[in-house]
Amino acid sequence: MSNVLVHGLTVEASFSGDPELVMQAVAMDPLTSAVLTLKEIREMVAEMLAAERKYLPQFAGRKLRSVPAITVPPDVQRQEVPLGPALAIANRFGTLAKA
Repeated sequence: MSNVLVHGLTVEASFSGDPELVMQAVAMDPLTSAVLTLKEIREMVAEMLAAERKYLPQFAGRKLRSVPAITVPPDVQRQEVPLGPALAIANRFGTLAKA
């Protein structure tokens, strides 16, 4: 369902010309959200829309809205998070492959 949602938002963005829907679609992509922060995704989407503006006339004159960044205070102590099942399996296969 997560992939279907990404595709649906992309189609809706293409018809409406709403850059925020592009941002939401990219942010919902599991691979993108695994490696980029929301701030980085927003910056990437803005760059992509600017670079491809010639081919995306429905977005002409429309920009992503400005949003505040969330910061973590320096005195916050991070906590260990258990590995997700997929990552645990991948790590185990990596260990077995080295043996």
